[in-house]
Amino acid sequence: MNDLKTFRHCLGHFATGVTIVTCVDGDGKPCGITANSFSSVSLEPPLLLWNIAKSSNSLRAYLGATHFAINVLTREQKDVSKHFAQSNHKIFDGVEYSLSAAGAPILPATLACFECRTTNHHDCGDHYIIIGEVENFKLNGGRPLLFYAGTYAELED
Repeated sequence: MNDLKTFRHCLGHFATGVTIVTCVDGDGKPCGITANSFSSVSLEPPLLLWNIAKSSNSLRAYLGATHFAINVLTREQKDVSKHFAQSNHKIFDGVEYSLSAAGAPILPATLACFECRTTNHHDCGDHYIIIGEVENFKLNGGRPLLFYAGTYAELED
């Protein structure tokens, strides 16, 4: 395959939800990153996965985290998605959050949230796959924020 730009464009035509994956780094500082590479793996045990680019400024924090949270965004949280898509180590400045029992940052008013214990990392190409076992979850409700063809989208009624 020699046309990566067209390949990426083609991949972008798979509509996804938008999440903010959070953890704390080795110094106890909260980290957050916008991700649409979230998927269920197993119901028994309850396992989820997401992918992080090896070029991410937060890579070490996520590979070293014992726990993380996947915060599924509502359509009203487009600005939150854009905020956490930045490569900024002070990204949590001014952002409201609470901590899970295991210490992962939880964002308020999300569609759903999954609190996970990290179980595996897999080195795959230019990304790592991070798998976690769900220890707690909450469904708050609302309409999802979607991403399709390089832009945000919404479900029609």
